[in-house]
Amino acid sequence: MFPHRTRVGLVALLVLAVSAGTTGAAAPSSGALCTGAAAAASAARSAAPVTVTVPASEDVFVSQAEPAKSFATATWLSVCGTTCGESAAGQRIALARFKVSGVPATAQNVTAALELTSARTTETTLSARTVTGAWTEAESTWKTRPETGAQVATHSGFTSGKPVRLDVSSAVTGDGTYAFALTQSDATTTVLFSSRETGERGPKLTITYTAGAVPCGRLPFDKPSTAALRASAKKAFGFYFPPFPVSIDNKDPAKDQYASWLDPAGSNGLYQDRGGYLRDRPLTRPVRPESDWVTPDFETEVRQAIAQGLDGFIYEHHTSSDRRWNQLPKLLAAAKNVDPAFKIILSPDFPTTAGASPDKMISDILLVKGHPSLFTMPDGTVLLAPYTIERQPPAWWKTARDTLATKGMKTSLMAMFSYWNGTGKAEWTEQAIGLGSWGANRPEVTPRFKDAAKVAHDRQRLYMAPIGFEDTRAKELHFWEAQNSRTLRDSWASAIDGDADWAQLVTWNDYGESQQAPSKVRGTVLADVNTYYTTWFKTGAAPRIVRDALYYFHRSHKSNAPYDTSKQTAGKFTIPAGPGATDDVELLAFATGPGKLVITQGSDVKTKEVTQAGVVSFKVPMVPGTTPVFELQRAGGTVQTLRSATPIRASVTYQDMIYHAGGGTACSG
Repeated sequence: MFPHRTRVGLVALLVLAVSAGTTGAAAPSSGALCTGAAAAASAARSAAPVTVTVPASEDVFVSQAEPAKSFATATWLSVCGTTCGESAAGQRIALARFKVSGVPATAQNVTAALELTSARTTETTLSARTVTGAWTEAESTWKTRPETGAQVATHSGFTSGKPVRLDVSSAVTGDGTYAFALTQSDATTTVLFSSRETGERGPKLTITYTAGAVPCGRLPFDKPSTAALRASAKKAFGFYFPPFPVSIDNKDPAKDQYASWLDPAGSNGLYQDRGGYLRDRPLTRPVRPESDWVTPDFETEVRQAIAQGLDGFIYEHHTSSDRRWNQLPKLLAAAKNVDPAFKIILSPDFPTTAGASPDKMISDILLVKGHPSLFTMPDGTVLLAPYTIERQPPAWWKTARDTLATKGMKTSLMAMFSYWNGTGKAEWTEQAIGLGSWGANRPEVTPRFKDAAKVAHDRQRLYMAPIGFEDTRAKELHFWEAQNSRTLRDSWASAIDGDADWAQLVTWNDYGESQQAPSKVRGTVLADVNTYYTTWFKTGAAPRIVRDALYYFHRSHKSNAPYDTSKQTAGKFTIPAGPGATDDVELLAFATGPGKLVITQGSDVKTKEVTQAGVVSFKVPMVPGTTPVFELQRAGGTVQTLRSATPIRASVTYQDMIYHAGGGTACSG
């Protein structure tokens, strides 16, 4: 029923270097601040400084004189210049990492001090620098040491047993993971205590701040803590498609590869006849200064996923001459850096011709054997969730898994079919611990996933439900009608009502077809909505709406709007399956109580009464030549007004069939 998805082509050590991704890339706002008397009172109550002290989570030193030696088990940190030990190449550098949490996003007057305690009395000067490369305590040697960045602090003179503080405020902004490198230019050896064995005498990072105004909340409900959501047996994942990371080339977003794909004349005009390769892109961020900018970009996405209640990514994996397909080790490292409990499920790419050898797939899987961020089942087996698994029979997968087992990697299978509504597929029951379906790209198919869940449970297997929003492919001039936010909401309803064990966003970031990550065109709207439903899915109860919020979903033109046939010469967008297009503007309201919804398009004004608290969808026909304005009214006044960022055009040069979106709570910026 669904066509196969197409491919695009193949806390502180002595390196005062902030790890790439410490504060993340440009990300959605965490919410505007409440104003008025309540905010003033809150500020007055929280004016006293607050201090957070974090011990180093990892620390180690490396020695130029012994370049391959690991000092991971040492109980001290040694820092020395290049002439240390009367050698011309005897430099020693110390590294320390801190994981800071508990500092609110509204914190003001943030300062940070790196505290070090020396085991010797010396007059030397230490410099603290930012760290721009990846490293771990267990694997760091002189040969593998990370790159360091700018100097942020110095201190001269150390007394045995007496702590000193270096002001590293310029490198610390709040919650996040920070790493520092300490260097020294002279030959005198400074010996510092290490965190693992010496406890209170090891490196510490102390953050002091004053609390700002209390945020009134970006979300319309109070989201449970990450720990509370993870305690649920229900799991939620996002399918990660490697060709579309945060950045392809770390260039200015105005001139990068995404800009070229969005430009009809970009990519040497390859997609000019259809208006460009894409219609949306990830949220942009400035050019990163680090040599390894891929890992911090992954860290940004891991944080975005955790904020939505996701437990991990399902990562489509194979090696290729296209470097975008070879970044799995960095994603695993990013997951470990941000949150070791956030796991990566492998979705290995595999040959689909009859009788094909699984050898390359096996070797690709073994590249990450034993990594702690791989998702494993309770019996210790590594889970594999291949996309459209039925392209090879169960016997083929048994052979591949048996071979992996002989190489020390026992695996389990989640059978992810291209489309499965609960009919057939019984031959997979023995091989797979769970069954799931990929396709959820239009609302009329979503009810069948409840049937699939029941069949999976009858077979005593897990069921993973697909969560789709839309499927629009500019490269192929195809789209399936999602009916604004309905496919997304109906997908979640089927997962919840069908008692699915797991849920999967299809997809997190395939911008060529179907993406739900924070993006340029839709901002964090899908993130907000998905967070509401992941909370419901995991807790078993619809979250109580405590803040009014308005979100809109509509296209930039009607599906039959005239387009310039002299430029879009490849033809028009068509719908391969399902009913025809709908041309509606939708207001999705999260209401705390009764009220009235208003959609205004020029002189066209439509209203809908809200009778009780909850989530309400209000749709009206599009009016070309207008920019929709949305309101929530209550008790004779206007609670919230939202103006669309997308005008509805009467005619276009190129068709754009994706749904644009915007909105949030009244104080979400």
